[in-house]
Amino acid sequence: MNQKILFEIRKFEEKKENRVKTLPASFLFTDRKKISDFETTVNSLPKECGIVVREYDLNKNDRELFAKNIITLAKKRSLKVLIGKDLSLAKKLKADGVHFSDSDLNSYKFLPRNKFNKDFIFTFSSHNLKSALRLVKIRPEIVFISPIFPTSSHLHTKALGLQKLAKIYLKSKTKFYSPTRFYALGGINKDNLTSIRKLGISGFAAIDLFKKTL
Repeated sequence: MNQKILFEIRKFEEKKENRVKTLPASFLFTDRKKISDFETTVNSLPKECGIVVREYDLNKNDRELFAKNIITLAKKRSLKVLIGKDLSLAKKLKADGVHFSDSDLNSYKFLPRNKFNKDFIFTFSSHNLKSALRLVKIRPEIVFISPIFPTSSHLHTKALGLQKLAKIYLKSKTKFYSPTRFYALGGINKDNLTSIRKLGISGFAAIDLFKKTL
């Protein structure tokens, strides 16, 4: 993997909040349209990286099979896996957590933490300040602010940019003194990773960055 990317990931991992409770400083979001060989990709991920299984277009059985395969590959390297938008599947496969969008927020005014072990990870994506402020009230472990930069995954979505990222992060972090950590998502690459880290963000997630550095 590119040495600059590895250097930045180590810097994220050294942040105080990431040392207090062990959470990956970086995440791969799965995308079959972009990645055809997940075995090679997972085996090439940085140490301590996490994986979020998306693939929402698959039917129930195929998605479960896909998630099982990712978990099997991840376990060989002790990588954490989160299942997107499906608590039942996350529990069935004994995944490390679950990921939702801010569009799912109305269904989760309180996170069902009592149904899972204390290390189970809840994460959400947020696309604006309003949803970020709502999310920190329920205290998920991570909020992914997205998209920061233009991305081929969401061609028709306007990127927030670094200035809005900083605004969302600072206002959400100080409003309720929440322990929630904030990560950047969308268009992340080796050239903008340093700028994101210097804002104080706890980590990041990407697709192309990990695919292109194999």
